[in-house]
Amino acid sequence: MTRALQAGVLSVSDPQQKPIRPLYFVASYPRSGSQWVRAGVFLMVALSQPNPPKQIDMRNIDNIIPLDSMGRYYAEVTGKDAKALDEEEIAAARPQVHEYLARNPKGFPVVRTHAVRGTFYGHPTFNTKVSAGGTYIVRSPLDVAAALVEATGLPPMRIIEAMMTVDRRVKAGPAFVSEPQGSWSQNVASWTAQRQPQVHVIRFEELRDDPAGQFKGLAAHMRIPAGDKAIATAAGLLAETHKKQARTTTPRDYRATLQPVHARAIIEAHGVQMDAHGYLTKRVLDYANIDREAALTLAQRYAPRLTS
Repeated sequence: MTRALQAGVLSVSDPQQKPIRPLYFVASYPRSGSQWVRAGVFLMVALSQPNPPKQIDMRNIDNIIPLDSMGRYYAEVTGKDAKALDEEEIAAARPQVHEYLARNPKGFPVVRTHAVRGTFYGHPTFNTKVSAGGTYIVRSPLDVAAALVEATGLPPMRIIEAMMTVDRRVKAGPAFVSEPQGSWSQNVASWTAQRQPQVHVIRFEELRDDPAGQFKGLAAHMRIPAGDKAIATAAGLLAETHKKQARTTTPRDYRATLQPVHARAIIEAHGVQMDAHGYLTKRVLDYANIDREAALTLAQRYAPRLTS
């Protein structure tokens, strides 16, 4: 285990409890690149060992760097079938799940999440007592919407409405509990609007264009002692994996999926956060047939109201 993933171990008074290894969160709105970053973390940790393995098996990565909405963790901390838990019980259990994962010696103290930072039925969505920080991956909502349309087969306006729904919760599935994701703007702003040194931000577009460069910044933030060779190898292995899976890393053209009216709806809902992250470009505005001033004025209606 690396210095980064060992750092900050806390002592506990109960000799029966395992020590806490503070969690590092890999966070994003869905379809924004968190799986790519998670895989990069996994590979950089493996390749930075004194005697790195010649072959790396990533088939068990869901257990090593899991999603914090996996139902089995909620069953573990509540003693109830995860499918029987209502939203209030899930909200109360989230901090317990994070502590459980922080005390779990089997995987890395790294967790993937799509949750908004805030409160859920009065409970914090993240247990700061067992957290060391995280990385947030942000992606243009135009590309996110196009990716979700392709993945789900739903009409674009259904996806757009979901992405602009404030305090939105994703329904529970067979293996996952309900998760508070909020709107796209709400999710992004909760992690990035008030910049903090413990939260590293990666733009998906920069990850796509220069994965090794972004992994280098990520390794520095996590204090993973990965040299340039290990980082380049990690980026290369992921490029090979994407090629085998027929996943393209070329820039997505959302215009192939979204009409101008769809793009305008997204801009009107998320223009403030799009502008904050460099997505409100002339090309985008021209396609949606809206000028910057009008876009930002309309988007103020949906901009998240953050409290310090």
